[in-house]
Amino acid sequence: MRLLVLFTLIGLLLGLQRPPSQKLYRLPFQKKKIQLEAPTSYAKRYKGIDPKSGQEIYYDPKPRVDLLESKSGKYSLKWIGYNGGELTVVYQRPDVIDAVVSASVSTPAPNQHLYLYWIENRASSGQDLGSFALQHYAADVKTFKTNHIYIGPMSNNKVMRDGTWIGFGILPMFKPQVAPGQGIEFRLQSSAPPGLVECRIRGQQLVMIGMGEDMPQELENILPGYEAWPSSYTIGPVDKLKGISRQEQISYLLKVLPQCKQQGWMTVQILRAYEQLLKQKNLQGIFTRIANDLKTNSITTEVFGMIEGMKI
Repeated sequence: MRLLVLFTLIGLLLGLQRPPSQKLYRLPFQKKKIQLEAPTSYAKRYKGIDPKSGQEIYYDPKPRVDLLESKSGKYSLKWIGYNGGELTVVYQRPDVIDAVVSASVSTPAPNQHLYLYWIENRASSGQDLGSFALQHYAADVKTFKTNHIYIGPMSNNKVMRDGTWIGFGILPMFKPQVAPGQGIEFRLQSSAPPGLVECRIRGQQLVMIGMGEDMPQELENILPGYEAWPSSYTIGPVDKLKGISRQEQISYLLKVLPQCKQQGWMTVQILRAYEQLLKQKNLQGIFTRIANDLKTNSITTEVFGMIEGMKI
């Protein structure tokens, strides 16, 4: 009886020492903390010329910002207009959206890569999905037309200055809208193999209706730009990965795999195993196991696609 109890205790202790099994969890789009506040300093507005004194008339516009609804990120922007009455515009932030991107890649033809992106707008979001912007480093990228989705290059801005960025904008006519709890797929094709790239999203914002006059410039200056778009990483076309040597492939993977782990695309055990094989210059050892690692949910389709693309 004592031996049975002893063996049971030993078994329990050994069980406690086993590392817990890891589950993959794609990191959602990351957001900056943005809080809209009324400008603390602003200029008085020019109203005209006093007909009696001939002097210029200025008045205090008293710009104000009130939070209307935290979950949807709606604010009322208020100021005193030229006619002396209070004017109000409702503004919605672009970042009150909780979403995650997943990507996979296939080869429909020799030296061609078909990229599929699935954007899941989580039920916890405060707004519909408005836009998806994808970074790439390829000379040839083919997009696929979808009704009521604008696809084109992103305008030049400081946030998306590296590489080339493609925007997928969901127009109001698109039905049904990608509401919280829904998702949407975007596709593109390129001869460039997959590498690690950035991406961003924007929530579908309310259209600010004009009040017959411009709001004070200081009030407009507090509205966030592209820096407010939530950001993440995914895989996308990268020309420099074409035809590189085996050593260059190894060096690239050693650089990006830790970031893949941070994105929740692979377990820590798999990262360590891959790094060990790469340091032994044994990329073939990874090639032979990635299909099973994907099947056992030890890596995601992003890691699988990036490494599988190196076989070609």
